[in-house]
Amino acid sequence: MRILVTGHRGYIGTRTAPFLADAGHEVVGADSDLLEPSTFGTAPRGFPSLHKDIRDIAPGDLEGFDAVIHLVELSNDPLGNLNPDLTYEIIHRASVRLAEMAKQAGVSPFLFASSCSTYGAAGGKILDETAEFSPVTPYGRSKVLVEHVAKLTDDDFSPTFHRNATTNGTARLSGKRR
Repeated sequence: MRILVTGHRGYIGTRTAPFLADAGHEVVGADSDLLEPSTFGTAPRGFPSLHKDIRDIAPGDLEGFDAVIHLVELSNDPLGNLNPDLTYEIIHRASVRLAEMAKQAGVSPFLFASSCSTYGAAGGKILDETAEFSPVTPYGRSKVLVEHVAKLTDDDFSPTFHRNATTNGTARLSGKRR
């Protein structure tokens, strides 16, 4: 399967792209290299790559792919709060545009890295994927807006949303490792 992985040089993408390649898939990345000066020393550099901002991806860039795994984003609630307009532009509008182009190009499945931030602050409640959306930040609200591409679902296009929890390694709560 030929898979376009957007954000293949970001935090999750640096693990996803090699995993897919090791499973026998042909991986092509798309990344603006916004995080290039970061400490992601394991960023995959050996993959063919579109060096483009997600907002500049064109319909022709999707030709020949069997699937899209869309990981590009501004990475969290605090970062999204710094510039809400940019958050909506990159996460919401560019992601919806990418899904629409993927559908037009006949690329399915379309996997979107959403977020548990779509649920908002749950307090002590345990939530599952049937919980109501209640985002409290531009980041969470933009993720909810992208999930509206579910309306594009048909026999030829299958968007899927993975609502990641915080993926920053082990956490220490009350001095205990979890």
